Amino acid sequence: MKQISFIKLVLTNFKNHASLEVSFNDITNIQGKNGAGKSSIGDAVTWCLYGKDVMGSKLEPQPIGTDLETKVELLLQVDNKQYLLGRSQKKTAKYYINEVPEKATVFKEFVDSLMDEKLFFSLFTPGFFPLQKWTEQREQLLQYISEPLNKEVLAKMGKVESETLEENLKKHSLEDLEKMNKDKKRQLDVSYERAAERYLTLKEQLDQVLAESVDVSAIQKELNPLIAKRTEIEEEIDTFYQRKNARGRIESQVESLVERIERQKSVVQGIKDEEVQETCQTCGQDLDDKSIDKVKENRQARFDKEVSTGKELIEKLNTLKESLAAMPVPEDIDRTELSEVDDKIVSLQVKLNGAGRGEQLRQDVSAAETNKEKLRKDRNTSISILDAIKTFRSVRSELMVNKVDALFTKISVKLYEQLKNGEEKATFEIEMDGKPYSKLSTAEKIKAGLELIEVLSSQSHVIAPCFVDNAESILHFTSPPGQLIVARVVDEEFSIKTVSLKGESSIDSHN
Repeated sequence: MKQISFIKLVLTNFKNHASLEVSFNDITNIQGKNGAGKSSIGDAVTWCLYGKDVMGSKLEPQPIGTDLETKVELLLQVDNKQYLLGRSQKKTAKYYINEVPEKATVFKEFVDSLMDEKLFFSLFTPGFFPLQKWTEQREQLLQYISEPLNKEVLAKMGKVESETLEENLKKHSLEDLEKMNKDKKRQLDVSYERAAERYLTLKEQLDQVLAESVDVSAIQKELNPLIAKRTEIEEEIDTFYQRKNARGRIESQVESLVERIERQKSVVQGIKDEEVQETCQTCGQDLDDKSIDKVKENRQARFDKEVSTGKELIEKLNTLKESLAAMPVPEDIDRTELSEVDDKIVSLQVKLNGAGRGEQLRQDVSAAETNKEKLRKDRNTSISILDAIKTFRSVRSELMVNKVDALFTKISVKLYEQLKNGEEKATFEIEMDGKPYSKLSTAEKIKAGLELIEVLSSQSHVIAPCFVDNAESILHFTSPPGQLIVARVVDEEFSIKTVSLKGESSIDSHN
């Protein structure tokens, strides 16, 4: 796990700070009125490292209306080694590494070697990750999460479809297999149509020899309902796969919720089993009754919160189970009837085309029919593989969604959306309590951003400081894994106070 922490930040003529020195600790609280320069401290960090503000946009660091030289120095520690990085700007930009002037390219390469730029912004600013393009958000999160193995997906599929794909996936990737069979089906569609036309043409010629007349109206009257029946069967097949996919998604969600409920039970039981600490963890002295009561109240509050979360999960589970119970179980599709109807249609169309030309025509008709049937079977095989691939992707998507959802507690992530043709399209949207990120309040956005930071930090194995601006909008939140820098608007003079998790606190700097 890579640990990045800030030690000291020195600002000279940066925005509205003529001179400011900030010493960081585990928690750094920045307070003051609007316009006092609280947000500028976060911008100073990112400007020093990357020449941008905390949201990754271009930044003009010089005080308005002046041509003073702006300079920012940041002393940081990566794992157990300290580095002093500096950037200044007047007419041109200058860069420093451990006080040694360096070229821009050298400085950038050095910073990039310490930490990935996009990851740093995502860990440093709760609002950065959700404001990227959805494709960038999706790529950044999923780069740390492995897709389910083929054997895991196949195990969740029906027996026939899994057997259809299993051997093929040993030879080809899913994408190559799909390309091959789509191309094969296109070719077979054309070949089958031509083979069917040749068969019908030869059969027509043969029938002309064998029969003097054909009751066209009677055959057409018999043919029309068969065509309608074939259309009906094809629609039933489409409906079957839609219902099957819908039921499969709910079943996967039920399984995921059952696992989450079991984990939640463990959390509740863990809080319930906690012993009340009656001594101070810092100094070891006995706590007074009031402090002990506060500890008990805190434990009860956490217990009630986790119990409430468990109840919400159970309600969601019951709702899904009710939905599942209300859904009819789709019966397996039997393509035999469709094949029989196709055969009858072909037979009737043959009759419509009249008689043939004798024995040679009989041999030609037989060969044409054999070729047509072979092409139809090959085409149906490709269709079966393509249908199985659709199911495979649907199941794999559900398993992937479950893996991602398991990383979060308060938010969820939408990774796929279903198209009208039953296929799935990649997407990415952060949601909390059923609301998309864009509809969340400022406080909810901060909470969502902090949970994303926790997950990204855990998955990337990088711990970095986190700068929470406009924190006055939120009363309580879970601290990120690294240093916490909090900026709040209060009707007081600008001040910076630091807190050590070891119990030490002090006022490090002020204007």
